[in-house]
Amino acid sequence: MTYLLTVFLDDVRVMPDLLQAWRGVGVSGATILESVGAYRATTWLSRVGLGAINRLFEAEEVSRRTLLVAIESDELLDRAVAEAERVVGGFDRPNSGLLLVLPVAQVRGLHKVQPKPREEKLPPAVRPDWVVRRDTPVEVVVDTLNLEATVVRHDAPLDEAAQAMIAHPRVHMVCVVNDDGRLVGVLDVGTLADDFFFHIMPEEFLSEITDLERVMQYAEMSGVRTAADAMREPVWVKRGETVKDAFKRMHDHDLPGLPVVDDHYQVVGYINLMELMAVCLEHKDDDTEVTA
Repeated sequence: MTYLLTVFLDDVRVMPDLLQAWRGVGVSGATILESVGAYRATTWLSRVGLGAINRLFEAEEVSRRTLLVAIESDELLDRAVAEAERVVGGFDRPNSGLLLVLPVAQVRGLHKVQPKPREEKLPPAVRPDWVVRRDTPVEVVVDTLNLEATVVRHDAPLDEAAQAMIAHPRVHMVCVVNDDGRLVGVLDVGTLADDFFFHIMPEEFLSEITDLERVMQYAEMSGVRTAADAMREPVWVKRGETVKDAFKRMHDHDLPGLPVVDDHYQVVGYINLMELMAVCLEHKDDDTEVTA
């Protein structure tokens, strides 16, 4: 079955993120059209006069984008819809847009001849016996580590988030989820500790205020009450991605670990940087013994 996924996007600022997210899950391309809602257009024209109709699509307050995507599998459709929901922040919000899925009876020209991908050339410093490990699917490592993710709701108080982390001392990050269980943010142990101890001994933080930037940071910390207040943007790794992907994401975002999510961004596991290194070293020792 082929489907036509149509997204009427009210906030055009999120369109680059949505296109990148779709590309990441395997959506090959999208057609983008300028469009405008009839009610909003009528309201705008009644205010500025019908003579301004030629400038209708130049007005940011009424302009939107329509994205059209042809999708051939139910699995890819589910991933694309989940990505759209995540990037937009939910289509149930006012002024977010609209998502439609329609069945398509026939389609022509969907499959194009693609050039062969270029083979990855590894730099000379990469050891050949480590290439297998860097390309290992992350779920293999997750099953080996057997770490249970620390998960709290977005409205959980800070002390509840701290208690959840204490209950899992090998897991150095809290995964923050919304009411649907979808990952919306992460809390590493350093950030959580700073926010938690700020409310216990704020005088220690007062002594660090030396400029306006520190004053603003102090003001922000004083308003932190829940996991949602303290969390940072979500970073994750999906099943099917590799050890290389996991390490690069931890390195780029300076994180001690990563939540593992499914295609609907439900947290299904956790991978720690330290344990990830330990697994690689264990494999190295095993290879040495076999070679000997």
